[in-house]
Amino acid sequence: MSESPLTDTSTFARIETGKIRAVRITAEGLEPQKQAAAINPGASYMRSQGLLPASEFTQAGCPQLVVFPAEVTPNEVEALAVSLWEDATWLAPGRLRLSGQAELAGPFQVDQSVRENLKLPAYSEVAFRLDCPRMRSGQLAEELRGSDLLSDAFAASEPIGVEFEVLSGLLAICRRLGGSLRVGAASSAKDAPAQILSPDPDSAVNLAVYSPYWIEKTSIQELLKPVLGELSLDPGTPERPSRSQRRLEREAESLVSAQLGKDKLDWIAAEADAFDKEMGSQLTDSNAYALHGSLGMGADFFLGAEASLQVPSVLRFHPHSGKPFAIYQLQWLEQPQGNRRLNRVERVARMKVTHAFEDAARLLAEVAEGTVVDEDSFLVIWS
Repeated sequence: MSESPLTDTSTFARIETGKIRAVRITAEGLEPQKQAAAINPGASYMRSQGLLPASEFTQAGCPQLVVFPAEVTPNEVEALAVSLWEDATWLAPGRLRLSGQAELAGPFQVDQSVRENLKLPAYSEVAFRLDCPRMRSGQLAEELRGSDLLSDAFAASEPIGVEFEVLSGLLAICRRLGGSLRVGAASSAKDAPAQILSPDPDSAVNLAVYSPYWIEKTSIQELLKPVLGELSLDPGTPERPSRSQRRLEREAESLVSAQLGKDKLDWIAAEADAFDKEMGSQLTDSNAYALHGSLGMGADFFLGAEASLQVPSVLRFHPHSGKPFAIYQLQWLEQPQGNRRLNRVERVARMKVTHAFEDAARLLAEVAEGTVVDEDSFLVIWS
């Protein structure tokens, strides 16, 4: 289990989630949200539901299963669920609603025989069954394979709507708490066995700081220079395109011109130019800016600042909610895409960026009284 504060499974335990079901962020700290979803129903709702019945998960079309290490508590799972879904709450003993008709049943105990039968990770001690109406589309297109864990796992019939939303949220919860999602047999292909999806906890790199206060560009450059180095408006001179790249661009332009015609293309270009001018004036009015920096090979990053009324669900109880927030986004520009394993250079770059982003987010949160949210929309609390 990683010791990084971003992936430490005790992150929410530090907020005493067993006593605070949902939290309100105030100048005095965290306070109970007494009239929100997930009011503490009592320990009986979160009590173990006994040994996981392995026979329910051996056939094609069986429910999905979420497993965690022994130290993960139902309180932590619920705290993250409340962060993602406004209607998340305990409905009855062993029934945690996520969103709409999607619920988690559990927690169940997992012993050695169940682990061996279902081929679960060795750390699996706590399990929840996902009960969710199936909402599926067709097969995943061949050219989209390898893009992410969830799409590949359901290549035979892609989830959509609430099912996709819930499965994506559960994968995010697994990434935060070091858990895994077990996808039933035949989901990726006919006769395919069940799959175990274990998101890499260290892959959650990007951070955002939401603050009631705006920091000007020159001030933030000076503030963050000790932890991020030089920040500039120029992302660097792009590499000259190769001959093959130029040829592909010409072929694409010719194909589009032949299909749409010159008049249609001229109209699209005029509309795009008008849109760019309008957005440019809006960004100037709001003083939004984008800065670029680098921590070495493979560790280029972006710091964007903008004002917005839209905030993630986890901040819905913030006293500043409903008013414009200043949002400072830290994003790794060279983050590898897809499901492949990172090479050594990429792992080193990720470590550099992760540590620098943590330091920068801490500093911004302190100076601007901000709240840090990770890329899965979970609150980040450091001890």
